Amino acid sequence: MMRRSSMEVLVVQALALLLLCVLLAMPLLHAAHAAGSCLPAEQAALLAFKAGIKEDPVNLVQGWVKSTDCCSGWFGVVCDAQGHVVRLDLRPDPAFDEGVYLTGTISSSLGSLPKLTYLDLSDLKNLSGALPEDLGKLKYLQHLDVRTNKLTGSIPSSFGYLTNLDWLSLGDNFLTGSIPPSLGNLGPKLNYLYLSGGSLSGSIPASIFHLPNLTYLYLGSNRLSGGIPSDLSPLATLQYFDLSGNKLSGGLPKNIGEQLNQLGLLDVSSNKFSGSIPDSIGLASGIHFLGLNNNEFSGHIPAALAKLKNLVYANLANNRLTGPIPQGAPFSTIGMFDNNPGLCGSPLPACKRKLKL
Repeated sequence: MMRRSSMEVLVVQALALLLLCVLLAMPLLHAAHAAGSCLPAEQAALLAFKAGIKEDPVNLVQGWVKSTDCCSGWFGVVCDAQGHVVRLDLRPDPAFDEGVYLTGTISSSLGSLPKLTYLDLSDLKNLSGALPEDLGKLKYLQHLDVRTNKLTGSIPSSFGYLTNLDWLSLGDNFLTGSIPPSLGNLGPKLNYLYLSGGSLSGSIPASIFHLPNLTYLYLGSNRLSGGIPSDLSPLATLQYFDLSGNKLSGGLPKNIGEQLNQLGLLDVSSNKFSGSIPDSIGLASGIHFLGLNNNEFSGHIPAALAKLKNLVYANLANNRLTGPIPQGAPFSTIGMFDNNPGLCGSPLPACKRKLKL
């Protein structure tokens, strides 16, 4: 058998190494090609959104031009391997406050991004106009956040079709009208619902109280009226429950602390709630924020509230509460009890002893 020369061996080894390098590089070459394969219809949808932007002082979308690829270098845009836009995130860096970031409207063309899973236009300050109904077509959407803008009009009922959402944040705008009952169709994936800071009115749809995996429910600072259901047990995973600053009335459910025993925050302040404060709140042992002030609560303060070891803030001011304030750390040192003329005991003046006849 003839032996190969050392030169031949080196050539064979070099060719083998070259072939290996080509094979290893093929996925990278494919990815690079995919990153430069923005689908024309989706590029057009993004350019239609850009056309609705009238001011872009920090150049968030200025670099979106037709001659470049939307999957490669367009700020805030991420595509999948097939060139579908899957993420649009234009929220500003919280470390910098530039005032207004974008002025304009949200184009209905965003509803033509069929594989979009993440849409964040929050904190841009000056987006106005209505929320497009067509956003309800985004059946793969998991995250929708448009908070802290100047959006007006009502919440589209079509948002009830977004059954893959785990995060829905529409608050801190100028939205009006009622909360669509269809939001109750969002189902078991929804974890975070933020509708605070608007002008929403009417009653809270019963369907909202049947979203089984909500951890955060913020409906504060609106014009909501009516009451809340006596049975909140479907919201057993709820940790943050904010109804403050509305026109809600009636009593708090007697078993609220038993049904919502994972609560860390309960804020129903500045409403028209009445009746007694439920003893069961004391069963929500992890609660650290309790806002009951500016209502029409009457009767005694439950002694169980003084046993809430994690409580760091409590406010019961401006109600019709009577009797002695329960004593015990930390409630007696952090409670706010102003404008409850019938209350007594530390930190208020001592209760007067009844004379025995």
